[in-house]
Amino acid sequence: MKKFKAQGLLAVFVLSAAIAGCGVQGKPGNQTGSAINEPSPSPVATAAPKEREAIIYLTDTELVETVEKSVKLTYETDKDLVEAAIAALQQDAGDHTASLWQPIEVNSVELADGKVTLDIHLPDEARLGAPGELFVIDTLQKTLFQFEFVQAIELLVDGEETESLMGHVELEHPMKKQ
Repeated sequence: MKKFKAQGLLAVFVLSAAIAGCGVQGKPGNQTGSAINEPSPSPVATAAPKEREAIIYLTDTELVETVEKSVKLTYETDKDLVEAAIAALQQDAGDHTASLWQPIEVNSVELADGKVTLDIHLPDEARLGAPGELFVIDTLQKTLFQFEFVQAIELLVDGEETESLMGHVELEHPMKKQ
């Protein structure tokens, strides 16, 4: 008998909630200040994400040569494409390759008039010798300069132009596509 009462109360509660919800919708009198038969606003069209094949440049684990890795990047704007490429550049590479960008922290990415301004932070574990520093710069340039809209890269460390990224290789401000 208790089970029957509990089920009955539950059914009454669900039915009451459904009726209360239905009674509020669609009645012009319940909506103050609205016009009858007013068309609902159409949803704003958002750009569908695009997908692009790109090459991300890594190094071999011995730091002897660059290695190409094909990836699919999803983006909406050119800036999104640059950010996606940098994020892919920071991913663990595996297969006897190394991503020297993995420990580097990206503070910000800007794109204006064909110039990418990349502000980074270099934690101690990201600091390498001269060959490693050359590869960090080279892999960034090869990765970003493959995009036709990127003409220059301004690489900043903690918001500042520096003579060298890690103390071994002179850094151009900005690095220009050749």
